[in-house]
Amino acid sequence: MSELTGAEVEALFAKIDTDGDGEIRLRELRDYGQANDASIQGVRLADFVRGADTDGDRRITLAEFRSYFA
Repeated sequence: MSELTGAEVEALFAKIDTDGDGEIRLRELRDYGQANDASIQGVRLADFVRGADTDGDRRITLAEFRSYFA
């Protein structure tokens, strides 16, 4: 996985968060994954969700997304 700058992390989050509500839902991840070989920056989506969704609510906030890529 390549290192991302803060601006790149935010841009990637915005790209995946298609409804713009500030949370990435599993549906949005699925849609992004279908267009991107089922990965985010080379990490499989299933592994990404397990690592990024720290509170287990099946949604990834920008804070969780940032923490994952920190």
